[in-house]
Amino acid sequence: MGIYLLKRFFILLLTLLLVSMAIFAVLLVIPSDPAQIILGIHATPETLQTLRSQLGLDRPVHLRYLSYMKNLALGDLGHSITYDIPISALIFSRLQVTIPLAIFSMIFAIVVSIPMGIYSSLHRNRMGDYGIMIFSQIGLAVPAFWAGILLILLFAVTLHWLPAGGFQPWQVDPIKTFKSLLLPALSLGMVRAAVLTRMTRSSMLEVLGEDYIRTAQSKGLPKRWVIYKHALRNAIIPVVTIVGLQAGDLLAGAIIIENVFHLPGVGRLVFEAIGQRDLPVIQGVVLLIAMMIVVINFVMDVAYRYLDPRIRYE
Repeated sequence: MGIYLLKRFFILLLTLLLVSMAIFAVLLVIPSDPAQIILGIHATPETLQTLRSQLGLDRPVHLRYLSYMKNLALGDLGHSITYDIPISALIFSRLQVTIPLAIFSMIFAIVVSIPMGIYSSLHRNRMGDYGIMIFSQIGLAVPAFWAGILLILLFAVTLHWLPAGGFQPWQVDPIKTFKSLLLPALSLGMVRAAVLTRMTRSSMLEVLGEDYIRTAQSKGLPKRWVIYKHALRNAIIPVVTIVGLQAGDLLAGAIIIENVFHLPGVGRLVFEAIGQRDLPVIQGVVLLIAMMIVVINFVMDVAYRYLDPRIRYE
């Protein structure tokens, strides 16, 4: 187990290194001049050259990359061209919106999907099973941003239960903050819930047909014990894999949802940075998202061993 974790950790670091190289290389070929963006189109060539020298843009590419990696190791993602503040501080302030949004979405997806998937597998080819499959199909077919618009029309415009958008800091009014994140979290969670419901149903059906389940039933064990102790524990591994993949995907899906609900999160920050050609911010956010996805996958790999003791790592 220890050797396996060391190997996975080495792969994690190698992946982050390759991602940083790819992001750095892509931004190099994009036709954009940070000095021109900062000083404007009326800047003189002498002024532009002076600023490029101050920013280190006139240095060889490999030296610029080494300097970038050195700063990255110290937690310095650079300076935003548009906002004129450190990118790490800028991203951290926006994560206070995006991280809770992703957590609420994932909690909603898990709480809804797993019970529905279990119920559907236990009532296969019955009315309840058909209803759940229709729900999951609708969840897969409806885009998250369209679901968000429909939820706004229902709960904000018609019923006036929840706000249509905007965000207040947690320290000002936590209740209003939670309400402002509820609709976007439901919008993001619907698609994830549909996928997890189908995965849970499929995995449970496969496990329920195994010999050890029939043996447990023939021994007279309570049905609830057989389902949750034996069947679900063995069926949950594929579901955990999908949860890990979706957790990373939530960060990318937040870009559109945060714009629909006007939330000042990381997704909206990326959208604004693209429009303003603030390449250092784009670079920092993409690297952060990639790092979080890699770390989540690492955690999922470790979790497999504890979910199923039969798994052995060579």
